[in-house]
Amino acid sequence: MLADHFNAIEDVLLAQGKVAAKAGHPNLIGGPKEWFVRDFLNDHLPSSVRIGQGEIIDSHSRSNLSSLTKNQIDIVLYSQNFPKIAYSKYDSAFLRESIISTVEIKSKISKQKLKESCQASINLKNNEFIQEPHPQRFSEPVGKIVDLGLSTISSYVVAFDVGYRFPTVASWLPKLNSELKTSPENLIDMIIILGKGTVWRLKSFPQLGQKLQRQHPNAIWAYIEQKDKNLLLLFLHMLSHITSTSHMQFDPLAYAQNVPFRNVVLL
Repeated sequence: MLADHFNAIEDVLLAQGKVAAKAGHPNLIGGPKEWFVRDFLNDHLPSSVRIGQGEIIDSHSRSNLSSLTKNQIDIVLYSQNFPKIAYSKYDSAFLRESIISTVEIKSKISKQKLKESCQASINLKNNEFIQEPHPQRFSEPVGKIVDLGLSTISSYVVAFDVGYRFPTVASWLPKLNSELKTSPENLIDMIIILGKGTVWRLKSFPQLGQKLQRQHPNAIWAYIEQKDKNLLLLFLHMLSHITSTSHMQFDPLAYAQNVPFRNVVLL
């Protein structure tokens, strides 16, 4: 039932995306697509999760200055237990501790656009910050502090189109991991290209592909090239993350146990 439901919505989003793509100005192309996905999220995520757009700040953020976590994000999923700081009707600032997930929307994905999203993900998932020296003791060394109290963030890229073969898109994450000199968990957790396929980091979604990973323990990412079930995977991944961070005893994958996910490729 869920697969049929989300497959129908995936078709609708793709059709809406084609309509928006006919607009001439980039803002008219990208804006409607963000609303399509945001409307989908509003209709399907738990009421404990709120959805917004804007930047993420932490206790070290300063006005007119960039910080490790000050990034403009297309879609922010945050806990209802936290406030937001409204800048305008559509843009706000969100406290880093409140963030559950981030979603970047791309009209047409490219390696450069994915790299920019991965860099934002690295910044947001970074739990280290530079300790500011005491104003009266400037000679004290500046050191890194790890904030173990920060919540885990899942990050997603949703694209409506791509000009490359899907295996090529899947190969970008391992390449960017090397180029950006970071660890895989700091990069985007899942890439959804509607009507084309899905790429995800295995450890971010262990319920899917566990048997394959046991056979290939060194694999880090997996991908499926498929015309449908991509929005379903996004929903299940998001719900899996939400329930794990809220310590709910609930397995979303149980609702997709009879859905075939064939030809999973490990990287």
